Amino acid sequence: MTDDLGLPGRRELPPEVLDNLRMSLREGMGKPERRRWPIAAAAAAVVLVLAGALVTTVLIRELDGQGPVVANPDFSLDRPKAEEAMNRCWAALQTRGRAAGFPARDAWVPQFTVAPSWTSVTVVAVRAGDKTFFCETTSITVTVSDPDTVPSYATGTKTAALLTSHAGTVAGVADPGWEKMEIFSRTADSTASSEVPIFRNGNLFVLLSQSKPSRTTYSVGPYTGQPGDGVTVAPHALRPAPEPAVTEIDRVPPVVPDRGTPAGEFFQTCVEGAAEPLPDVDVYETGTLLEGDDVKVVAARLGDRFVVCQGGLGYRDGTSEYYRLFSDQTTERRPVRNLSTETLGGSEQGGAGSAKNPFIGIVPRAATTVKLDFGAGKKVDATVTDGTFAVWRPESTEAMDPNAQVGVVVLDAEGKTLHEGTLPLY
Repeated sequence: MTDDLGLPGRRELPPEVLDNLRMSLREGMGKPERRRWPIAAAAAAVVLVLAGALVTTVLIRELDGQGPVVANPDFSLDRPKAEEAMNRCWAALQTRGRAAGFPARDAWVPQFTVAPSWTSVTVVAVRAGDKTFFCETTSITVTVSDPDTVPSYATGTKTAALLTSHAGTVAGVADPGWEKMEIFSRTADSTASSEVPIFRNGNLFVLLSQSKPSRTTYSVGPYTGQPGDGVTVAPHALRPAPEPAVTEIDRVPPVVPDRGTPAGEFFQTCVEGAAEPLPDVDVYETGTLLEGDDVKVVAARLGDRFVVCQGGLGYRDGTSEYYRLFSDQTTERRPVRNLSTETLGGSEQGGAGSAKNPFIGIVPRAATTVKLDFGAGKKVDATVTDGTFAVWRPESTEAMDPNAQVGVVVLDAEGKTLHEGTLPLY
């Protein structure tokens, strides 16, 4: 449904554009050897945020809306989301000629769902007869694990990844001897450790990682109460997941936003260079672009979802380019708010030059002027583009006040005030 994406009306895309979208979807998934094995399992859910190693368990309501599944208190089921996702996954299997390898759609029974509000990803653990598999959907894509592939267990365990996706999903079967499990994640620039609950009816887990699986190595072990280090805690290397039964763009976008503009070109470079995944990246519209000394920052949106991507040669020590992507995880969808960013070129990044701090936010699309008051006479007009604004924060010699506020006035093209208030500085 294109209305769900906040995109213009439908029209046919050129075949070469659609091919590029499909290539982007499959990037980093690989094509490991395919083997067959009947798996009977269900799943578990956890969200791992590498920045700051924040771990959030996703709770979704039981069928009657009265609470989580009693036998697995860390898991629950959103029936409407599950049904919508399973319908899309079944249709994709039919389209790609893979439906014959699955039980009939009316035999599919959802075990639980993972659908946090900060992402377009929904994952459903599905049981059908003697088969259990994962159905993942985003705004425009579906991915279905193959229930007949043989899992490649981590040495010395019965833990294996059964599905990884471009959107960041890592799903698998956990060792039945573990009460809980620890997952240790390592990218080129960060590490994180997560306590992961196990869904007992089948011993499977689902991890929604904020690092791209293609750029992350994972190791696992039983939960011990100590942070994972990949050596003594969570020491078992998790092997790559098998190829999914299908991964497909099932909701073809009516248009693909232009990447030929300065903002579009940098956004493409940035999201490709960043370790963080961005589901449906090809249909994000770019907003305001900030440019500095060897660094750039850009805001982008997909409907009511927003991200900031920033980076360049000056992000850290100036010897190599570095990029990061920050998704808006705010649950309170205020029409005027600022977005998460990070200092570029600061000493904490190893920078030797002058640190620059972006101040970026969201305003109504009708806004053409955003006036910001940082105090001490530091008033600036931000650059405004398609419902986003951005400005480099003025330098300050004062001590950082975590409660500091920035005055903001938002005007439309006729000078009418759309909003007046304050935003947190940090």
